[in-house]
Amino acid sequence: METLDRISGIIGYSVVNADDGSIEEVKGSSTSPLGELSAFFSSASEVIKNALMLGNIEYVSLTYGAHRLIIFLYNNKYLGIEVEQEQEPKAFIERVKSALAPSIEPTPQPVAEEIKPPPKPAIALPRSIESKLHQINLLIEEFGAEGKKAQWLEILNQGLGILAGEMVPLVGVVEDNLTFKEQPPPEKEDEFVQILRTIIDYLVKKAVAEFGSSQARLKVQSVIEKMKQIEV
Repeated sequence: METLDRISGIIGYSVVNADDGSIEEVKGSSTSPLGELSAFFSSASEVIKNALMLGNIEYVSLTYGAHRLIIFLYNNKYLGIEVEQEQEPKAFIERVKSALAPSIEPTPQPVAEEIKPPPKPAIALPRSIESKLHQINLLIEEFGAEGKKAQWLEILNQGLGILAGEMVPLVGVVEDNLTFKEQPPPEKEDEFVQILRTIIDYLVKKAVAEFGSSQARLKVQSVIEKMKQIEV
């Protein structure tokens, strides 16, 4: 009955064996003889019930001073629980029974087999498109140095929204790099290369406004040197 120790509102309680009327347990801070009261009135209720053919008695409620003793049968034990007098017996009994009821494990349901979609084929970009993408990402890295990368990624997204046209659904920034999310149609290669060139020009103009022409030129030259060193 340790669960009763954790239910709020209980001042004290006793457990009486319904078969022989023996007191099995008394706990709590009550100053009343809960064991004797519970044993006596549970036995008396049985006698009165049988003598008057009252049928089942749901509970016995006694009030004394500011307290109330609620006695009811649960799993062949009479529980006598002392609470404040204002406590409504029936609602309190339901709360106690709900707390004492053993949890019922849900019946395991068969696990539906997960059907995974087939993996998307790897994207193979034409060299012309891949080169421009690489240049854009190097520019973002160069312009966004010293903690400004988020700012330049936002500028890149703005440029895409303004200039990318029908290429927009196919591209996106993934892990701080502009990339194609879908395979571009072969017939659109030249058109997409031209769009990427205009985005490069857009970024360079923004850099001139941000850093001044001299510093922007140095940063662009640094990217050109990196492009020469890395075979794309």
